[in-house]
Amino acid sequence: MRTASPDLVIRTAWRQSDPALKADAKAFWERLNLLPQGATAEKRLQELCAVAYMGDAVAGVSTATIQHLQSLRLKLAMFRCAVSPDVRSHHVATETALLSCGVLEQWSAAHPEDGVMGVGIVVQSRLLVESDRHAVWPNTKFSFVGYTPNGFQMRVYWFTHATVSDYFPDPGMRAAAGRPA
Repeated sequence: MRTASPDLVIRTAWRQSDPALKADAKAFWERLNLLPQGATAEKRLQELCAVAYMGDAVAGVSTATIQHLQSLRLKLAMFRCAVSPDVRSHHVATETALLSCGVLEQWSAAHPEDGVMGVGIVVQSRLLVESDRHAVWPNTKFSFVGYTPNGFQMRVYWFTHATVSDYFPDPGMRAAAGRPA
């Protein structure tokens, strides 16, 4: 559990079976109509990472899915965070992301066989993109790594134990491209 302020309490849910957290997350998604068409609460609950509370009310919910990103040649925990509109100026998303990154990093270190090297996010908030243009966000250490095909920023929080592939292009491929082998 991480406490950011006297009003904000964030509870860890990653790979835990806590019926109360799951019920609160599901009610939050339903209240704000956040699940996209075709998504089910039951599937999304399997991805639950953290639940943030302001007092007794759910202020935000984070989820993560483990995905292999071909462009980076590694696995990331792809992170999502939804925050209630009435508390968006209270840093709920930032604090939830920080706690979630820590939880996911500890889990990854304890499960090296899964090969997860960091937390990836697709930034869909125009306000966030326009307000901080740093390549590495100072508060969260999320590094810019490129854009999605839809034009959204992609950022990664690298785990301290992260390594990259030893893949190197075949010298023949480099020569065919007109580059020295």
